[in-house]
Amino acid sequence: MQRLFQIFILIGFLPGLSACSVIDDTLLTEEVREFSRGVVALSAIITHEFSLAEEVNTLGFMDNLQFQLELGGNPDTNLKPLFSASDIAARQSLLTALNGYAETLVAVASGKPLSSEYYKLAGTTENLKQLTSGHFNLAHSLSILDSDQLVNDVSVIDRLFILPERDRRLLPIVEKGGTALSKMAILLYFDIGAVSDQSSKCSYTYPKNELDADLASLRLCKGGLRSIVSSAISFDTNVWKDKLAYLKTQDQKTSRDRRIAIERLVSIQKLGQRLDQLLSETQTSLIAMVNAHDALEKTLKDAEKSSGLPVAATSKSILFVERLRGLTGAAASIESALSTLSVTNSAAQNFQPSFNTQTVTGVNDDKEL
Repeated sequence: MQRLFQIFILIGFLPGLSACSVIDDTLLTEEVREFSRGVVALSAIITHEFSLAEEVNTLGFMDNLQFQLELGGNPDTNLKPLFSASDIAARQSLLTALNGYAETLVAVASGKPLSSEYYKLAGTTENLKQLTSGHFNLAHSLSILDSDQLVNDVSVIDRLFILPERDRRLLPIVEKGGTALSKMAILLYFDIGAVSDQSSKCSYTYPKNELDADLASLRLCKGGLRSIVSSAISFDTNVWKDKLAYLKTQDQKTSRDRRIAIERLVSIQKLGQRLDQLLSETQTSLIAMVNAHDALEKTLKDAEKSSGLPVAATSKSILFVERLRGLTGAAASIESALSTLSVTNSAAQNFQPSFNTQTVTGVNDDKEL
């Protein structure tokens, strides 16, 4: 809020100054930097969320494996990751290009040469051309044709870095970049997905989603990262429900053992709720990113007309960055909770059954990628 207050103070002096020079030299440059910081933070959070999903999957695998072995079963001991290396690399290429675009805006706004940014992004933009819809989780809400079109549209970002020297001004880049950034946001929004159907059409077809529509208007069917994480959490909670059911039949087990199992079961369910909330708020942050970019474009257009800097537009980047600070803290807290559950994994399990049970099927068997 202090930053927002400073902008109000600066706006008050604009009538007596050259609007263009003040905006270009101070507020506008800082506005671009603020937007770029938000984009980089959001990319890091999304990367972290896929890592957290794998940790949840690993936790469930370990819980189930130990339980099955102590029951005398012969379970599969090979951990299957939720995402392949190529799928993670595809998402990383997308996020790297997104960061590169934001950092390029800072370079242009600061009057720095683009050569370093261009060469750094050359390989990344080439990787974008190799992406396919199969690398992402889109089939839950988009047809194959729409999925392919969306992924193909993302590759247009490479055109931003081959503008002739006379066009290497901020506004032309932002005008062209808005389309690419919006497509990237939509792709990531669908990829994160939904934990339940958001449209009545999901039971028999795809919802009518326009790829040029506002992100807030999109309606998704169950699928994507949120659904995969939900399945992984449900898998682990079911393991502990089975353990509680087993404890009921064992008179020699103490109430302390039951209490440990109950606390574990509740902790995992609460972890799942927090993680889904984080993913949902990440989707909201993608909407905020697009809105902040639109506001930045409006600011630039107003600056070229030598008009006053719109405070409402400028504040959107500030609010965007503030939102990301909260998500960063939430992600760190979830990671800490996961680490605690992993460390206490062995201590929470102490079963000596006298019979065998059927091995439980892994969560990977039901996921869609």
